[in-house]
Amino acid sequence: MSPVPSTRYAGFVAAARRVAPSVMLPVLANASIQQLRGSSVYRPRADEIIQAWVIAAAARENIAYGNEFRQRTVSRKDLLRLRNTYQEMHDPILNTAGQPGAVESLMVRTVFEQFPFAHSRYEDLSRILLLFDRDYSSLNCEVLSVTAWEELLGAPLERFMRSAFFILVGALCNGGRFDPGWLSMPHFAPVFDAYEMVPAEVVEVFDRVFVADFADVHALAAANRNPDPHLRRFDPNPLLGTPFVRMPDGTNLAPCVHLVAQRVSPGSLYYVGWNKWKKKFTRDLGKVTEAYVGEQLGLVNPPILLHDVEYKKGQHASDYVIGYPGLTVIVEVKSARVAQPGRLDVDGYLADVEKDVGDAMKRQIKVTADLIKAGHPAFQGIDPAAEIRGIVVTAEPHYMLNSRMFRSLLPDSGYPTVILSLNELEFAVSAALVGDPAGFFRALTDWGPDGIDANAVASAHAAKLGEPNPRNPLLQAAAERGWAKVLEGGSAASGGAAVAT
Repeated sequence: MSPVPSTRYAGFVAAARRVAPSVMLPVLANASIQQLRGSSVYRPRADEIIQAWVIAAAARENIAYGNEFRQRTVSRKDLLRLRNTYQEMHDPILNTAGQPGAVESLMVRTVFEQFPFAHSRYEDLSRILLLFDRDYSSLNCEVLSVTAWEELLGAPLERFMRSAFFILVGALCNGGRFDPGWLSMPHFAPVFDAYEMVPAEVVEVFDRVFVADFADVHALAAANRNPDPHLRRFDPNPLLGTPFVRMPDGTNLAPCVHLVAQRVSPGSLYYVGWNKWKKKFTRDLGKVTEAYVGEQLGLVNPPILLHDVEYKKGQHASDYVIGYPGLTVIVEVKSARVAQPGRLDVDGYLADVEKDVGDAMKRQIKVTADLIKAGHPAFQGIDPAAEIRGIVVTAEPHYMLNSRMFRSLLPDSGYPTVILSLNELEFAVSAALVGDPAGFFRALTDWGPDGIDANAVASAHAAKLGEPNPRNPLLQAAAERGWAKVLEGGSAASGGAAVAT
């Protein structure tokens, strides 16, 4: 394979730093807003869109390496040149002749860079309450509790979510800026009154969780860059942690408003918890995620639902076993996130995945299935002769592990098995509730020529039974609890921004 003509990342950095941060960052914010909600004045054509991941990278490099002595104007043409430079970037593996795994490595980098920007805000926002605002008493958590979250976020989870609504709407309606004084405008009063909140609560959450001083973001953006210059485009972005930058003039600006929306998600709160509690948090998160998956599976009301079966003293089977006439479904839950090295190439990714998803496939599901087929008495009521299928549920989406290309690189459980993110599980449950859950679980684990598209299988199943838009009851209840009055009272003030996100 001959090298592909391409630009170097240094060229992108040069383009990003060409304009002064006080000029470039607001322009990037507006480009981000146009994608999130459209613009009543100008709606860009498809060939003029600057993708969210390009905006985020440009903001990072402008903050890291720009200064106020640079160019003071930026045009749409400048932005498109920035985008084109990024799109034509040299890939250090794909552009190396004969490099094994080049295509797979490119896919790994691409999905972790780009796919998070396509996540649905509705599920992410609702899942915060479902995962973290719960009774922890039976989970034996080391650090997590409702009060622990309140102390960490500066507000109870419900109020944190509602505060985030005001922060996001502020950014969407004001060019990426957030002015605390804006909260005192009269059209927000009905929403504050409905939830017995005051603007000071929103400001507390904003200062604690959403913003950092320009100097601090600058230091983080410039530090610990990948030794390989070609891979620096994939370096962690400090704007993921604090999407607003407090500029030297005191303005609070979000250069990529997409990241404000992402900040209110379980994935984002994962890093808040990790920074505070490290491995104690990850252990607690495993317990919480396992409990939540059980609540989702319980909605389907299967004839038999076993949890954490101890088949030998101190040894436990997979997290859940579901029994239907003629069908057994084994469910294993994994809550680990892919570390940064695993997001850069296929070897690093597979080494990371092997520790949780791979272990679920080759050990938990296989061992549990073999015990059931052998008629082990611990699995009371489960038919040893029934067909066995497997589901691995992951807290973080893996995107590619149900494709034949990537599944062939993982251990085989020996039984038809699908890997679902929490989002895919929630949608699968909504489809199973429409009817014929056993038939649905069979279809969900059936491999086609290209693998399994879990959401497509769920959609087809529900539509076949007359429900083209199935809804998950737990997600709906959480959304109504957290957002109903906000959307009712805030629609006029938001200009529809909340719905657009």
